[in-house]
Amino acid sequence: MKTNLVKYLFAFLILSTVLSSCSNDDNISNDDNNSNEISVADEILKLVNEYRSEKGLKPLIKNNTAEELAIDHTRYMISKGRISHDNGDQKFKALQEKENATGMAENVAAGQESAQSVVTSWLNSSAGHRENIEGNYTHIGIAAIKDENGKYYYTQLFYR
Repeated sequence: MKTNLVKYLFAFLILSTVLSSCSNDDNISNDDNNSNEISVADEILKLVNEYRSEKGLKPLIKNNTAEELAIDHTRYMISKGRISHDNGDQKFKALQEKENATGMAENVAAGQESAQSVVTSWLNSSAGHRENIEGNYTHIGIAAIKDENGKYYYTQLFYR
């Protein structure tokens, strides 16, 4: 009886190790994709804050609410296949309710292949993107997500 119990426990341990290692492999591959997207967003934040520092401005603080809104908006743009500032009032209302925001701005882009290229595009834009980056904001949420074809879509949400 004791021998059978040991055999069953040994078989269970081997089976659970195999199953958990398969699950972990799947998660690692998904995490790799998400890690890449997160690292691009983090690199954008780093570049924006370096630029702000050069201008004598305070760094922007990453905010989870703004980041979630940026992610949602980026996924929305991907679903539409175009960049947009749609639903700005809803995003601002969410920031007002959850973060007591008193002002908000948004930068969007698509197609740039790196954090550096999208930040450079925003800084060289005549459409107010640089003003948003240099603006009187304290917090930021950033999303950088690839569509099914590998094209990046970006959203920055600034608020104070």
